[in-house]
Amino acid sequence: MRLSYIAHWALAVSTSLIASPVSATTTDNDDDFQLRQLTDDNFKSNTAQGLWLIEHFSPKCGHCRAFAPTWTQLAKDKQHLERLTGFHMAQVNCLAQGDLCNSNGIKFYPQLILYIDGVPQPHYSGDRSHADLSAYIDEHSSTYSQEAMKDAEENAEGAGSRFANPVGKIAEVDELGLEALRSSGPVLTEFFAPWCGHCKRLRPIYEQLADAMKGKLNIAAVDCEDHKAFCRSVGIQGYPTIRMFHHATSTEYTGPRSLEKLSEFASKAIKVTALHSIRANDFEDVVKQNEALFLYLQNFDTTVAEQRSVKAALEPLIGSVPAYTSSDPQLYKRLSISNPPPTSVLLAFSSYSTRPVGSLPFPASQQDVNRFVQLHRFPTLVELTGANHAEFMKGDAKAIVVLGALHKGQDGTKEREQLGEIARAWKRGGRRFDQPVWFVWVDGEKWSGWLKQSYGIRKKELPAVVVIDPPNNEYYDTTIEGNKISFDGASTFSVLEGFYQHFLKPKRIETTLEWGSRSAAMTLISLGQTSVEHPFAALIILIGAVAIFVFLLQRCVGRDLKEAGITSRLD
Repeated sequence: MRLSYIAHWALAVSTSLIASPVSATTTDNDDDFQLRQLTDDNFKSNTAQGLWLIEHFSPKCGHCRAFAPTWTQLAKDKQHLERLTGFHMAQVNCLAQGDLCNSNGIKFYPQLILYIDGVPQPHYSGDRSHADLSAYIDEHSSTYSQEAMKDAEENAEGAGSRFANPVGKIAEVDELGLEALRSSGPVLTEFFAPWCGHCKRLRPIYEQLADAMKGKLNIAAVDCEDHKAFCRSVGIQGYPTIRMFHHATSTEYTGPRSLEKLSEFASKAIKVTALHSIRANDFEDVVKQNEALFLYLQNFDTTVAEQRSVKAALEPLIGSVPAYTSSDPQLYKRLSISNPPPTSVLLAFSSYSTRPVGSLPFPASQQDVNRFVQLHRFPTLVELTGANHAEFMKGDAKAIVVLGALHKGQDGTKEREQLGEIARAWKRGGRRFDQPVWFVWVDGEKWSGWLKQSYGIRKKELPAVVVIDPPNNEYYDTTIEGNKISFDGASTFSVLEGFYQHFLKPKRIETTLEWGSRSAAMTLISLGQTSVEHPFAALIILIGAVAIFVFLLQRCVGRDLKEAGITSRLD
């Protein structure tokens, strides 16, 4: 029973690739629709906020009667803009509200005037056709909403950065000192050792960086000789290591250690809270330029608290993944978001596709927003390299990693496409874990030694896949049904489901040192048995075996460190 459910669930996830984030609907009801009427009593209070296009008319006016069907249809068609952009349409009957019309300078009927936050604009003088008025409304409502979003974002900005690094100096800190700095914003931190030659050469550049970031960003340093336990706890394996800390996450800097490049990296942290406003005609170019991105679609009812929640979740990415925002009605339409929009929505895009791989409607808890951002912070499928190995396997997100080992060349390209399809299916319909699930691939021939030693994957088994639990140094390669995991969606999802349900027994990831120790132990046991009959020969063999093991371990450790991308930091 349970197995059939798992198979059905995996198949459903595999075929969910065409799902839209929010279906397109309409809520207009012609029978209930009524034109909004304003009077002297409610005119100022209504038009004081938002956009209001007001028709001043007289029932006796022939032009007004002729225009009435067009106005009524426009009001129906644009009703959804009230929540989306703050745009409203209303009428003033000048026969009944003569004083109001006179005070507004109405000279003829029908006269159309646009009020922006209570301020009247020059009256509309274009053609009164549905198409021309519709274009006029869309242009002004889009511009107004973009400006309103920008103002709200500026007002919502915290004051933390104004108090960062007040004297332009490096803050020498311990664990508690670093936590204190992190509570007020991002912190660029160098982990160093006093005897490290690379650290000594970096220090003058790092001091110049601290001066350049005066009043903008905290620059800190941790002496790992004085704080060895702390440095071990955060996974420091070489010196100098430079990381950007913010909230509960960190991003390691792996680029050139020049002042220019370090300043670029630091500047991204300062600008990370910015949600860049875009319109519908910008969308295609934005997607083409970014392998992964977030798009926060807001409406006129979006609260400052909600904006802060989204920014707090995006800040830890330290500029590595761009984030955009919009309330352009055409973009809502382009993405098939319902009309009128029921809520704001945060969308994730990946692999240069204009179709989102994930959506989160609001209201949503901060925990849900954080989880959504962590899940989609990387493209759908990423190549695992020495440069990003630590971030995937030792990062603060404590993610589950689905690793695909692929062939080289054309076969590998096809396998990568297949793994990408599996990853997209999981993102759109997979079970929601407490931690993110990331899909990565490696060149199975180039990484063959590491794959065989760590996960038991041999070259002849390519393409292969394995589910890794890095925080516990464990992995899974058996499905709920008890079969060896195979390179397909149903098998992969079965292992993920088994992991989630705690049905499967994990295997231990064996490090180079553990492998060497186990092999050495087996050799010594064998030598012990041999030494009874041939003590002198056993002694010679033992000395040779120890020398060989030391040599091999040095080579293997060096290779593992190189694959993890940390060789360049070791003195």
